[in-house]
Amino acid sequence: MVLGTFINQRMRLKILKNESVFMDLLPLDWQKGIKSIWKKNREHTLIYVLEQDNEICAGGIVFSALTTEMKAYKEEANYWFLKNYLYIGYVWVPEDKRNKNYGSLWLKNLLLEDPKQHYWLTTEEKQLRYFYEKVGFTYVKTIRCQDEEEELFIY
Repeated sequence: MVLGTFINQRMRLKILKNESVFMDLLPLDWQKGIKSIWKKNREHTLIYVLEQDNEICAGGIVFSALTTEMKAYKEEANYWFLKNYLYIGYVWVPEDKRNKNYGSLWLKNLLLEDPKQHYWLTTEEKQLRYFYEKVGFTYVKTIRCQDEEEELFIY
């Protein structure tokens, strides 16, 4: 794995060691969700951020093991983890960076870090389907969890 992939001279993808730098950017409900699982799952996660001029333009968390948040679709999660897929969650682009292609750049460069690695993700926001498909993810199915639906994608 090549860490610190450079997209251009001022932009790079890197792994954050201090998780609070990324987490403080997230919406409060996401922060609450992450903090509830963080201590137990920290050793199975990496936070990747796309930086330009030392400012975070996009980021997300890559999980290598089941979290308590995945309990609603535990069987599905176990299936993908057993196939050595990593889970991408909490993909975030700060409000002032949106509509500038940073989310796509973050995902594309994450995928380039280890071209042989496969990933899976879920989203409850159906409008994001096109976004994930345009960077190479394939829609697999819709998972029904209690009163919600999540779309599952793989790469």
